[in-house]
Amino acid sequence: MRDVLVAGHYCHDVLVSDAGERSELGGSAAYAAAVLRSARVDFAVVTKVGDDFLYANRVPAPRVIAGARTTSFVDDYRGPERVQTLQAEAPPLLPDDVVEPCSIGLAVPIAAEILPPTLLRMRAVARLLLADAQGFVRTVNSARRVVHTAPPSEVLAALERVDYLKVGGAEAQVLDIERLRRHCTVLLTEGARGCTIVSAAREQHVPAFPARQIDPTGAGDCFLAGFAIGLLRGYSTIRAARLGNWCGARAVETVGIPVLERLPAVK
Repeated sequence: MRDVLVAGHYCHDVLVSDAGERSELGGSAAYAAAVLRSARVDFAVVTKVGDDFLYANRVPAPRVIAGARTTSFVDDYRGPERVQTLQAEAPPLLPDDVVEPCSIGLAVPIAAEILPPTLLRMRAVARLLLADAQGFVRTVNSARRVVHTAPPSEVLAALERVDYLKVGGAEAQVLDIERLRRHCTVLLTEGARGCTIVSAAREQHVPAFPARQIDPTGAGDCFLAGFAIGLLRGYSTIRAARLGNWCGARAVETVGIPVLERLPAVK
């Protein structure tokens, strides 16, 4: 049994800021893999890319789909809020793509590539299932810009089957948190404020660690991977969230995928 099974696509990111434009490896699965690798856990990644994928030497091997394009985004940070445009999408992940049992499943889609039956398949093979809401509520408008919309009933029903659901500020605006908290523990990430753990019984705020932000991309992905490692170590939910916050803080201090030597034993 694997320690962690990650499902979600790698992507090509073009990051636009006042300092200019640069291309980077992206995708929640790539950020999560960097954190998991630093903790020396046994993990695998279920992901698909096109034969145009540029970063095969930097990540666990993806499944390459001949003739397909790798999921690609343009992330524009020049305004008060990120403007994200979806340029291309790799084929979705199907239930038959998920075969290995694991202690923790990480469902981290970025462009609706995890279908409800695939998420339920992860539920069947994982002792604990963690998911990131972002890829389940993202849609694109006529200009291919990413917008957040309330998920269809079948997606919401599948999300109710996870154990922990990470929800950022944009996703919280389109999700029924009060409904979700009756079925799973919701991890509300709040950037520099840290996160709030919302369960059926209570809400607990967990402060952030100090950080000098250079690039906010991937902070939530690293948070969720760090949280998963905390659960693997037997930490309480609050202590696991502290480790997640530490990973998120380190993620914003570098451009692109962070390189972490090791993870601390947070209190």
